[in-house]
Amino acid sequence: MAREPMRRPRVSPDSDEEDTEERPSAEVKRVKLEKVKRERHAEGSASSSSSSTSEDEDEEEPIPDLDENDESGGEEDDFEEPEYGDEDLVAAYEAAKAHQKGYAGSVADAGVLKSISLVDFMCHRHLTVEFGPKMNFLVGHNGSGKSAVLTAIAVALGGKAMTTGRGQGLKDLIRKGADKAIITVVMANAGTEAFKPDVYDPYIVIERSIAANGSSSYKFRATKDGKTIANKRSELDDISKHFNINIDSPLTVLTQDQSRSFLQNADQGKLYKFFLNGTQLSTLLDTYNVASQNIEQLKNHIKRQQEAIPHLREKVESDKRKLEASRKILDQKAKMTHLLNQLCWAYVADKEKKRDETKHIIEEFDLKVEEAEVKMLRCEKKLPLLTEKLQQGGREAEQFNANQAPLKRAVADAKHMYDEARKEIRSMELETNDLREEIETDKRGLTNLERKIEAKMRLNEPALQAERTQLTDRRARVDALLNKLRTEKPIRQKEYEEKANQRHAASRELEDIQYQLREQESVTRQIQEKIGNLERQSVHRVSAFGAGIEPLMKEIARTRWRHSQPLGPLGLYVKLEDMRYRDAIQSILGGTLCCFAVRDPQDRATLMDMLKRHARNGYRPGSGSNALPPVFMHSGDLFDFSRGDLSTYGETILSKLRFENEEVLRLLITMSNIERVFLAPTLVEANRQMDRLLTDDIVPGCQFYAADGMTTSGNKRAKQSGPYPQWRGNTLFAKDLKADVERAKETLREANMKRDEIQATERQAKEKIVALNNELNGLTARISAINKGFEPAERDLENIRRRLAEMASSDLETTESLRDELVRKIEHAEENLRKYVADMEAKKAALADRIKEIEARQKEVDEFGEKAAVKVGEIQKIAQDIEKERANRAHYEKSKQSYEEKREQQQAVLNEHEKNLEDWTTQARNFCPTRVETRHKPEVIERERGVLDKSIKDAERALGFDSTQLTIEYKARKKQLHDVESNLKSLVIMHRVLTKAMNTRKQWWSETRSHTALRARTAFVVFENLRDLDGRLEFDHDKERLSLVVHSTTRTQSQDGTTQKSHYKTPKNLSGGERSFSTVSLLLALWSTVPCPIRALDEWDVFLDAANRKVAASMLMNGAKESDGKQFILITPQDMAGIDVSGPDKKVIRMADPTRNQ
Repeated sequence: MAREPMRRPRVSPDSDEEDTEERPSAEVKRVKLEKVKRERHAEGSASSSSSSTSEDEDEEEPIPDLDENDESGGEEDDFEEPEYGDEDLVAAYEAAKAHQKGYAGSVADAGVLKSISLVDFMCHRHLTVEFGPKMNFLVGHNGSGKSAVLTAIAVALGGKAMTTGRGQGLKDLIRKGADKAIITVVMANAGTEAFKPDVYDPYIVIERSIAANGSSSYKFRATKDGKTIANKRSELDDISKHFNINIDSPLTVLTQDQSRSFLQNADQGKLYKFFLNGTQLSTLLDTYNVASQNIEQLKNHIKRQQEAIPHLREKVESDKRKLEASRKILDQKAKMTHLLNQLCWAYVADKEKKRDETKHIIEEFDLKVEEAEVKMLRCEKKLPLLTEKLQQGGREAEQFNANQAPLKRAVADAKHMYDEARKEIRSMELETNDLREEIETDKRGLTNLERKIEAKMRLNEPALQAERTQLTDRRARVDALLNKLRTEKPIRQKEYEEKANQRHAASRELEDIQYQLREQESVTRQIQEKIGNLERQSVHRVSAFGAGIEPLMKEIARTRWRHSQPLGPLGLYVKLEDMRYRDAIQSILGGTLCCFAVRDPQDRATLMDMLKRHARNGYRPGSGSNALPPVFMHSGDLFDFSRGDLSTYGETILSKLRFENEEVLRLLITMSNIERVFLAPTLVEANRQMDRLLTDDIVPGCQFYAADGMTTSGNKRAKQSGPYPQWRGNTLFAKDLKADVERAKETLREANMKRDEIQATERQAKEKIVALNNELNGLTARISAINKGFEPAERDLENIRRRLAEMASSDLETTESLRDELVRKIEHAEENLRKYVADMEAKKAALADRIKEIEARQKEVDEFGEKAAVKVGEIQKIAQDIEKERANRAHYEKSKQSYEEKREQQQAVLNEHEKNLEDWTTQARNFCPTRVETRHKPEVIERERGVLDKSIKDAERALGFDSTQLTIEYKARKKQLHDVESNLKSLVIMHRVLTKAMNTRKQWWSETRSHTALRARTAFVVFENLRDLDGRLEFDHDKERLSLVVHSTTRTQSQDGTTQKSHYKTPKNLSGGERSFSTVSLLLALWSTVPCPIRALDEWDVFLDAANRKVAASMLMNGAKESDGKQFILITPQDMAGIDVSGPDKKVIRMADPTRNQ
């Protein structure tokens, strides 16, 4: 902008008339701002020194003068306002604009309005307006409710109804016919400048409700339909303060009425106040004024303190003179002081002696506690061994009972069979007697028949008598042989059957022995494996959880897993605190502790493949099973299990374990409920604790595992108990591996001895089977020989009978036939008799064997009873030893507790002694900082002090005053004087620092006000010049006035030539168009200095013609474009024809036409 430099006269602020006087132009001189020189003061701190009656008075550092070097040059009146010519300012402004040509300001992330919603507010039933982040033109015909939107913004952000010019109160803003109005404003709240970003994100929703009675309420939410976060006006004040929103300032919201009459009604004082309030300089000035008042109050306080010092110093000098007059008494008091020093430290020495004696007593109790712990540890080491022996003895006793039961049943069965056999033998004897009588009768009849036959033979054929006699004798011999064979055969067959049965029984017994031998060899191998595993555990603890597991663990460590490395074996992260419950916990958790856990299904598949591959190379889990251990899935949730933990009511599995991994802890809680399963030393104790828990309704049901191998569970209605399964896997928990190896080796020696006994029994059984086989072979040969002897004897007997029949005559045939028939009957009867006799003999033999068997079984039963009695005795002895060890442990534990209680008592005494010693030492140090050693007891020093004290009092009575009290008062007054002077020095220094700081702040404030005024003045000149108006802002900071003048030039033609006249117009003399344009120029000039992010202007183009309106709109849009984080809301009843409103930073909001019948 090129124009002739000219000097402008200052127009009187009280003149409303146009000034037509011609004024020549002149050069504007720039006055340089002189720099304010500041002096630096060296501040020193007052040093304190202790006063003594024998020393001269300490020389005090002089107190600095309060008014010395008082800086008053920082007041704003001392600041000289720089003067610049309009041309220089405009040139600098245009140069800056040229430098940042094309600059576009950033869009605000917080503090600007996103939208506003009106319900029953003024003329709107329901309206929602969405705003852009930069320039917004709200366009609509008169009566469409544009100004209502601006009024709603002001009211929602805390403005008063009267300032909007739309009513006397809030109730006047409610739409006619409605009972309340609601305004909802959505404000952006993101980025680094956000207000409470953790609460309001990404918006702040401000809702103000207005009731018909004029009351109103606020609601603040993070989203439109979200939960109400606050409902107090103070929240709005915090938001406004955070974003520098002063809603009542015309620079923030200029309503329709204010825009029309803003410059016309504002005088110079109001304009200046408008400038200070809009730029918030007035707020800073008020703060500085309050601080200056406080500094002045501090100055008055310092003066009062300075006035009191001479009187206090005079009292100190007076006391000093009196003390110098009592020098001898002071010497005695010095000796008294030394005695008191000795006395206080003598008391300390006495307290130290008592403390040391108590410490010695505590050390003795510590030794006793340690000794009791050692004895308890010995008992705890013996208890597992004795418990294991007791369990083994119990199992052996159960085996004895199990083996004795079939023997007793066998004895009972044998006796029953014996009784039945005796009954059968008696019956057979009766039948045998009957057969014998019948045979005897038949034989007598046969004898009579043979006599008759012989008599007849002698009569008829004497010559054949010799041959017949020979045949008869021969027949008798053959009959005898056949009778012998028939009698022997069943006997030998019976013997064969018995021997075969014996061989079969011996074979079964051998099979049982061989099964026991295999089982014992398996037990031996398991013990050997256990010893090897325990020895490997001493090198790698992970060996407890499987054979060949080391290569598997190395591969797991090398592998890259999708989520994380598997956990496992789980027992690797678990430690057992109480070894009494090792068997129980291994039985419950053993299998689970050998397993693994992963977080991802793919990792689970990878680990399963890895386990299968290593299983083929010899890996076996430590559970004793050949099956692969399960791989569990877990989420890693470290949930809170405290509500389900029952450890407060008794010992649980969880209370006896220590975990190195919290995830493993949660896994065992989830899978095995370790926080709810109780433990007890014995089954009796478990039942007692269970009764207590159920009776007190602590739990509805529970389960206990006892260290003696038993478990019990149930509720109030039913209970059950029994032995829990023995753990067959590796030893997972070991407190002393060396002792466990020695115990396992001892068990191995016993197992080897038992295996040798079984092997010896096996050899005897085999020898018995060989002997029975030999006997069976002999019996088989004899039975075969008997069978072979029957056929020739029977054939010979048949020939003899045929020959005798041939020799008989016809008369004898009938008799011979009768004889043969009788012979056959006798033979048949004898055969039956032989069978009965053989059966009876066999029965008798079996009966004899049964008796032997009964005796043998009874003997075995008796032997088992004796062994069982011995075993019971051993078990009782072990149980007694266990009870003895438990009693000893309880005794030592009780003794330990007693010693600990006594130690705690002595510790309390020691603490009391130490506290007393500390108090006495502190008092002694306060009284005498340097320790004074003495060999005298406090009582001796007390007596000496009494004598010296009497002497001092006698001397003081003679002198007339108490030197001790005087010394105390002298020291107190001297200390008071020193403290007052030191405090006064600090206050003077503080006053200087505060005065200097306040002067600096006011200097800065004056400079800032000057720079802000220059910026606004320059911008106003530039904006006015855009319409060929020569406007300016004149600031008079001394009188707090701001004048706005517009210079215009008119040319008139006359006979004398062209005459040029200058016109200087104040706001009241401006035309409507000039006033509207100047209003826009002034607002734009001041807006650039205001931090508020919102600018709202109603009817900004009132009285502007099309050309001026276009220029004003361009000015506003450029200002909005170049501003950082500012939002403009401009309201006009005219359309935007002829004005370029394109671009992302401009938004035109068109209001609907008004409803005329509303």
